Amino acid sequence: MQYSYKPGAQLKTPAEVAGQVCQELEESGGLTAKRLLDASRPVDAPLHDEFEWDNSEAAEKYREYQAAHIIRRIIVRPEQVEKEPVRAFVNVTDNVRSYRSLDVVLQTTNLREQLLGQALKDLRAFEQKYSTLSELAEVFNAIHQFQDTAT
Repeated sequence: MQYSYKPGAQLKTPAEVAGQVCQELEESGGLTAKRLLDASRPVDAPLHDEFEWDNSEAAEKYREYQAAHIIRRIIVRPEQVEKEPVRAFVNVTDNVRSYRSLDVVLQTTNLREQLLGQALKDLRAFEQKYSTLSELAEVFNAIHQFQDTAT
């Protein structure tokens, strides 16, 4: 099997090496994040350098992850009762990468375009992930039609 990373992955270890490590873990009792972490603890482990081993730095990064998790989980309920709640803040780049309220993003041309671009990227990822399910063929056709009009 040939392994590669998704576009934008910022990993130093070659994908073939990471894929092989994951495959070996799967075959030897199951692939979990915990097992991958444990297998990467030895200094000579292929994926060792992908992890932050300085506990104080790792703790701070984890707290930042937790803060981002909180931001991503906040939703707003539209005043129109029939509408579904949506995320209150979305991740955009406006000089720096940050979270902005959905209302501001939708009213700012370049931020709205970023959000639409991310939505299209997510649709492509969805299709790639589930392309083997023939039951979703009509959904994929609709995605393609929308992509043709949006670009």
